[in-house]
Amino acid sequence: MPTAAQLFSRYRVAAAAVLVSALAHAAVMLGVPQRLSAIDDDPPPLYEATLQAVDTNAPPRATPAPAPNPRPRRASSPHPKSRIAPPAPAPVEIPPQLAPIAQAPALPEPTMLAEAPNIPEPRAPGPQMSPEKIALAQPAVPVKALEPPPFPIEALPPRITIDYRLTSALADGTATYRWSRDGDSYQVDAEAQAEGFFALFLEGRILQESRGTLTSAGLRPERFSERKPGGPPEGLEFDWVGRQVTFDRNGEKKTTALTDNTVDWLSMIFQLAHTPPTTQAFDMQVFTQRRMYKFHLNVLGVEQIDIPLGRVRAQHLRHVDSENPNEIVDVWLGIDQHYLPVKLRFPVARNRLMVDQVATKISEQ
Repeated sequence: MPTAAQLFSRYRVAAAAVLVSALAHAAVMLGVPQRLSAIDDDPPPLYEATLQAVDTNAPPRATPAPAPNPRPRRASSPHPKSRIAPPAPAPVEIPPQLAPIAQAPALPEPTMLAEAPNIPEPRAPGPQMSPEKIALAQPAVPVKALEPPPFPIEALPPRITIDYRLTSALADGTATYRWSRDGDSYQVDAEAQAEGFFALFLEGRILQESRGTLTSAGLRPERFSERKPGGPPEGLEFDWVGRQVTFDRNGEKKTTALTDNTVDWLSMIFQLAHTPPTTQAFDMQVFTQRRMYKFHLNVLGVEQIDIPLGRVRAQHLRHVDSENPNEIVDVWLGIDQHYLPVKLRFPVARNRLMVDQVATKISEQ
């Protein structure tokens, strides 16, 4: 086993390095001494200094105990309610040379910070509505249902007469319609005279009459009648309360349903004049003493037509029967003639013959 002298001789370089490092650290902490002396068990003071007298009888100030470690908060809490100051450092042994510094007033003890008030997190503002949208969002005010305009009872003069000429490929004829109104009651009288071929199925002079009431919904015929020379009267009875119409022909009667916008053949002429169409198409049911026709009239536009009255502007209407395409009815309403039908074209003799009925004279009497 090597002796201490041998170990010192072997590691003298390392020992010298350790000694130099220790002296360097001491110089940093205590200041560089004027001289170095040998190391012994009780070394003399390294340097001289004059210190201010300190009352040694005062009890030493106790070092505050470190604050207990705060309870760790859960990481999910987005808003901590308090903040805890970091713990105080462990007490350090102060050398006698630094005693004056140690007597300086100590920092205040760490205290718990006041708990932050629980302020609710501000919410993002909602979408702002413009004044126009706010007005639209107000509760809707009940509005009375829109009603159709009332029927223009006074659209036509109290009395008016229309003379027509009837022409076809085989023969001619004439017809006169007289309109009269007294208050809300109306009457239409018609007289037709056949010539040539027409005398075979018109049987000479025919008299027709229609009586009814003018209402807010239009003309409401009550009775339509037709008289032929030497024959019994024929006609129609309209029951608007019971919603049915009764045919009376050759002493036999039959009944069928009655709906709105239904007129007889004579009333149709003046119903169209009171309310000229404002849409592209409309429906109308028309009764004769023999049958009922369902007309679906399409508005074809305004045309210039030449008739015995002259050149007139007329609104053209047309009906084509859905079951029988050969049954075509055309009506021209004179715009400057109170919208009265100034021309009609319709089939007779089971659609085998077309007849043109054109106005030759219109007078208010």
